[in-house]
Amino acid sequence: MKEPDHPYAWDRFQKYGWMMTGWDLFRLGKWAPLDEILEDQLRVIDEQDPDIMVCDASSTTSTASYISDVPAVGVLNAYAVPLISPGSVFYPIIHLWDWLVMARMRRRVYKRLGVKEANAFDLVRKMPLLSPDLEGLYEVPDWWTNFEMVGPIYSETDVPLPEWFDELDDGTPNVYITMGSTGWLDQFLRQNYAALGALPYRFVVTTAGQVSRETELLAPDNFRITRYAPGSKLLEHCQAMIFHGGNGSMYQALAAGVPMLALPSHLEQELCADMAVRHGFGLKLKASKGNGENTARCLQTIIDNPSFAEAAERFGGRVRHADGAKRAADIIEEKARKQRAQTAP
Repeated sequence: MKEPDHPYAWDRFQKYGWMMTGWDLFRLGKWAPLDEILEDQLRVIDEQDPDIMVCDASSTTSTASYISDVPAVGVLNAYAVPLISPGSVFYPIIHLWDWLVMARMRRRVYKRLGVKEANAFDLVRKMPLLSPDLEGLYEVPDWWTNFEMVGPIYSETDVPLPEWFDELDDGTPNVYITMGSTGWLDQFLRQNYAALGALPYRFVVTTAGQVSRETELLAPDNFRITRYAPGSKLLEHCQAMIFHGGNGSMYQALAAGVPMLALPSHLEQELCADMAVRHGFGLKLKASKGNGENTARCLQTIIDNPSFAEAAERFGGRVRHADGAKRAADIIEEKARKQRAQTAP
């Protein structure tokens, strides 16, 4: 199906900053034509005739569910919920943006199909919402009556262990560095090589192809770099993690009982990083402040203070036993069975 061109929007954000993102949000037709996306979702629903849809918790998919009369289960991370709830400064802004931009695009589809228009946000709130998050990490307003945290759900690339993996058991403290798909790992390494290279730790880095060969060759002797590796296996041998604040990486580290230093570069990562700080299993630095001395100081604080590792392990046991994928599957299948029973002749 047609989807928003997120790489286009992300690339412009990285090049030009928040002002350009604000402009692009009013130019959805350029990279996220909601009417075309909605039409395509309805086409696939008509072709496949599903009992239920599992989708992102967006106004487009909830509208497709309403128009097609096929129930939907949405997936929504808990850290985003307070931002789109009454009382948030973003709440009226989002509604104004919807009225000015998104509602006009949806209205074209309603008009073409002759369907009575419905409030998109009411449709999202009424839709059963599953959060791949750990209960107790986030507070969700009571306004969201159909919201359920099922537990972390994360995947891992099936790749071989790096050739230097056996070194990780030689008694040297190991620190895992990953920046997901944020695209600024090359810059981070160049800014931090000198300070981190002077520390008595080994740094294991997965690049996902985001680091130039030149930058790799500049690495100090206490760095081990590979394109891909199973992060969970690396973390079993690490005393800390430096990362971008991504949700999946956070839970992967918690599962291993590893404290973390987050250097977020956008709001979603900021919110995850705030959770690490609030619950005592991590520290946060603005990405622009992660320039050697600051990074080294925060990292040493995390490793030298056992309270960070103790907090990570406290949540780690719960993460390891959460089985979020099974809980989510059980909920989805139950709702699908109910729908099939209701529509059976």
